[in-house]
Amino acid sequence: MTLVSTAVRSIKNWWWFIIKGILFIIAGVAVLSRPVEGYLGLSVLFSMIILGIGISQLVFSIGNRQSLPGWGWTLASGIIDIAIGVYLLLFPILTMATLPFFVGFWLLFRAFYIMGMSFDLSNLQASGWGWLLAGGILLAILSLLILYYPAAGIIGIVGCSGSAFIVAGIATIAMAFKFRDIKEKVKGLV
Repeated sequence: MTLVSTAVRSIKNWWWFIIKGILFIIAGVAVLSRPVEGYLGLSVLFSMIILGIGISQLVFSIGNRQSLPGWGWTLASGIIDIAIGVYLLLFPILTMATLPFFVGFWLLFRAFYIMGMSFDLSNLQASGWGWLLAGGILLAILSLLILYYPAAGIIGIVGCSGSAFIVAGIATIAMAFKFRDIKEKVKGLV
């Protein structure tokens, strides 16, 4: 087995990031389209979305542990998402009371994760990694707004949360295609 064939097989399941991104975008659109119901349903929706994203990240990190630099961070992120998703599903009333803080901190963690992955892609000399970094920075700003104004009202929380979900979805889908491009670039060397 050559180094190139190992690299081609190394970025497996890149499409999981597309699924995660689509889930983020669906969550954002759902929250923005019905703001009043969005806040009430956001706790359950948010719990299920985080749980699904955690599972997909866990699968991706395990499938790419041999080749992805910093795969342990992706694994840790998936485990944290699963734990938060389960906790939020078990305690929906408490979740509604503390939802802005959960959403804000979780999205801030996602922002740092996306920014870190953009630097990993930069190290792999992937083009367009700066756009991913910009998406992570924008997500961090939106999450800080959620944390700074938790009592600003349902519409404000829902608006920031929905927008942040959409930005996270776009950035996650962009990351998926960067992984695919890297795999194809290495495959072309064979």
